[in-house]
Amino acid sequence: MTLSQIMKLALRQLDEDAEDISEYDDLFKTYLNSGYAIAVRGYLRPRETRVLITDGEGEAQLAGMDIERVITLTQRDKEGRQTGSIPFALLGDGSGIRTRKPNARLEALCEVRYPELTQETDEPRLPEDAHPALADYICYRHLSSGNLAKQSRAQFFLTSFYQGMQRIRGDGAGSVTRTRNLYEVTDIRYRG
Repeated sequence: MTLSQIMKLALRQLDEDAEDISEYDDLFKTYLNSGYAIAVRGYLRPRETRVLITDGEGEAQLAGMDIERVITLTQRDKEGRQTGSIPFALLGDGSGIRTRKPNARLEALCEVRYPELTQETDEPRLPEDAHPALADYICYRHLSSGNLAKQSRAQFFLTSFYQGMQRIRGDGAGSVTRTRNLYEVTDIRYRG
């Protein structure tokens, strides 16, 4: 679904005329991008490999890149094989990382962020079945500032949004917690 289609779906769910999209356009884009950020950072967590070059002190700058978080750092030897994990620390101002590898070319597995949706034809980089959940988030935000009846209705949309997000979480993402019968199993010995 495109940005425009998601906003029109939200209007239909709110029992508004979809032709009145111009009245809600900027507000709904803000709500949608807020929900999209939650979906990407909290549930999808896209990972990509980036090449980082360290300076003479072993620091690599991350400012201006789409990196949300560096997960692991590795380096290739002369034969092209990856060496073990390289320890690193975040710089105090958060603008880069520090390693013990000066003037090195490192490969970083990173969680990346996706750009906001701005054009009507932009599509969220989420699985197709998760797109309606973004419309639910728009409805939640729109109704949550109303009276008690609207706020109660908003909770339905928030629950629906989070149920949609659970479908995009990768299997095994986060912890090893699994539901077995009525109990939560978090010990690795009980994984199945």
